[in-house]
Amino acid sequence: MASFNPKQAKLSHQLTFEGQWPSAVAFLDNERLAAANRDGQMYLWDLSQDAAEATEAEAKDKERTAPNVLPVRRLLGHTNGVTRLLTIDQGKTLISSSLDHSIRLWDTTAPATGKIDCVLDIAQRRRLIKRDKSNKEEVLSAPGVEIETQQSVHELQGHSDWVVTCDVSGDGSRLLSGDGQGVSILWDLKSRKETDRWSGHKMNGVVSVSLSPDGKKCFVSEHSEKWDDFDRPPAQAKIFALDPQEMLVDLIRVKFPEMKERSSSYGHSRIWIKWVGSGFVASDFSPDGKYLAVGQGGEIGDAVAYLIDAETGEEIREFAKHKYGICDLRFTADGKHLLTSGRDTLLKIFQVADGKEVASLGKSRGGQFQDWFHAIAVSPDENRIAVADIAGLVQVWTLG
Repeated sequence: MASFNPKQAKLSHQLTFEGQWPSAVAFLDNERLAAANRDGQMYLWDLSQDAAEATEAEAKDKERTAPNVLPVRRLLGHTNGVTRLLTIDQGKTLISSSLDHSIRLWDTTAPATGKIDCVLDIAQRRRLIKRDKSNKEEVLSAPGVEIETQQSVHELQGHSDWVVTCDVSGDGSRLLSGDGQGVSILWDLKSRKETDRWSGHKMNGVVSVSLSPDGKKCFVSEHSEKWDDFDRPPAQAKIFALDPQEMLVDLIRVKFPEMKERSSSYGHSRIWIKWVGSGFVASDFSPDGKYLAVGQGGEIGDAVAYLIDAETGEEIREFAKHKYGICDLRFTADGKHLLTSGRDTLLKIFQVADGKEVASLGKSRGGQFQDWFHAIAVSPDENRIAVADIAGLVQVWTLG
């Protein structure tokens, strides 16, 4: 594997994926990636394919500086937004969690089962209509791109609410998922069966989960908006042992040992909210399992990521800010770098050893409602980084 060198990052592809915003992305191998959006649409791309001819709108767009490649496969099954994409078996199996309450497994080596006409540039078409409504029907009904399709091979059923997040163990044998009702479910991926479940605070939903590389521990983050002007459920950020399930470390109690246990309180929230913000919506264990990285999400001022000792729960350091909130974060395979993305349309790369920012990719568009980088993926050889950009793009950088 080539050394990870973010200082040499160069934008290589800007994949058109318009409609509801792209919300998840994952590499299958060094050339192929999957991405999904808030409508439940999922596509596969092969970056070795020739670049597509730019549309008139793309040619005029000053932000479009890298080529687009058309998808090679549409994955049919989800009926609501996809929240997470993961791969196991060296990219042969793709896992997707969704707001439709399901988790689906996909065989990425399977042959196509059909074809479908897909419109990937709907936002461009709507902008054309806004300028000239005389040919509205012609523009909207123009054919898209014919793409091969396939169905999922299995559906994991057990959640009765939005599946907000999921994570897989290092060996691909276990999956942990969390939903909007605060339920966490542990799955055995070989048998495709639920092996354990537990509920958190009754007023919270799960916003982030992470499995340790050996699959023996997990982190679960819960959060909820305030119930009224003077009451807010307490956020949760806990590390659990599995086999059997047991709470090991309460990060918030470690950070604020003087804080008393309460079910809800405005005054209580004034303590933990300064550290948790609008919830730790992103989390990842380091490859050696010694550290946990967590990131503040939501509509806040300057959000930070923290490096946590996974044994004690003590904060080691924080990483420089993302304005308006963090969306995702990931360690590199050697654990030496941490990648974070946020509502400021930036992908930042830090040295874990000292917290130094070594690269910042992307460009701020001027505010949290001007689109953001929602999810991060790194190719197996770590020569490519991709982000799901809710402007209707999947942005890809090469590092060598």
